[in-house]
Amino acid sequence: MNGEVQSQELPMKGKGEVQSEELPVNEEVRSEEQQTEEVDVSKIIDDIHGKFNQFTGLEKLEGFSFRELLSDIFKHHKRDEVEEFFTVGTRSTTPSIEEVDTTWPRPWMFFRALTFSGIVYFLFNIAWETFKNVNLIPGLMAVGTVAVPISALIFFFEINVRRNVSLYVMIRLVVLGGIASLLFSLLLFELPLKELGFMGASIAGLIEEPGKLMALVVIARSPKYRYKINGLLLGAAIGTGFAIFESMGYAFRALLITKDKDIMTDIIVLRGVLSPFAHIAWTAICGAALWRVKGGRPFALRMLFDGHFWHLFILPVILHMVWNTDFTLPYHLKNIVLGSIAWLIIFALIQEGLKEIRREKSNAIQKTAI
Repeated sequence: MNGEVQSQELPMKGKGEVQSEELPVNEEVRSEEQQTEEVDVSKIIDDIHGKFNQFTGLEKLEGFSFRELLSDIFKHHKRDEVEEFFTVGTRSTTPSIEEVDTTWPRPWMFFRALTFSGIVYFLFNIAWETFKNVNLIPGLMAVGTVAVPISALIFFFEINVRRNVSLYVMIRLVVLGGIASLLFSLLLFELPLKELGFMGASIAGLIEEPGKLMALVVIARSPKYRYKINGLLLGAAIGTGFAIFESMGYAFRALLITKDKDIMTDIIVLRGVLSPFAHIAWTAICGAALWRVKGGRPFALRMLFDGHFWHLFILPVILHMVWNTDFTLPYHLKNIVLGSIAWLIIFALIQEGLKEIRREKSNAIQKTAI
């Protein structure tokens, strides 16, 4: 009996050995299947990205390096450089097209402005905590709501390599364009939109983006600014004004209702930090969308029905609507993701604007040579 059992067990052991030898084959098959799945997922993502670019008319970023873009912010810049930085955009200070550097710009002034305004805001807080003087509140509110938006606008000012927009125009657009965009938006909110009440706060995307676009059409009509990269800058200026005035309103309301300075400053800091990813970015995209079809021509209503415009304009509207939804993620992850998408679109538009100026520069050089 024992001998028979042993003899029967031997084949079983051999069978087990055969199975152990087959395991690497199965693992190899599974790894091949995983690779196939990864390839399929990658292909799907590429297809979606391709269709997105085809719909919006955006091109894939080429030769772009975020590290290279910000490589000059810690370099030393003389005081004369800083003073001359804003002396552009007039008839005598706008460079000829042949002199324009059409490589990717390396902005640095925006970081200096952000650092300076951050220090001023910190000093206002120190003064408040030390003296508790209510006269400090307006300055605290003004500096806090202006610091980040203005720094972001300076970034767009530096990106405008054509250097044909003056500081006066920027101030005018921020102040006049900001209040005009608010008025247009408030007027649009008065429309009978009860049917869309179920959308909640998301309806702001359908109202405020067209409101800011209307302000852009009314305020920035000069044919002098005919480049797509000008549209980015002018749109960002309108969005900066809108963001500043809206944040001041929310901060003031919080102070009136709660009588708590800390709640007010929390709102100021949060809205300030998020502003470059929200109104400023959205309106910059709107400006570039309009300048795609407008250029240096007078505005015409038919431009808004051009696919080159609304295929791009619809993106900030959607981003704004999703931004305002009740759906939240920890650590403001939703806002970070939406803001990152907006800035990827902006970088693609900067590339598009640089190519436009590059072509004009090449044509001008050829004509000069002939």
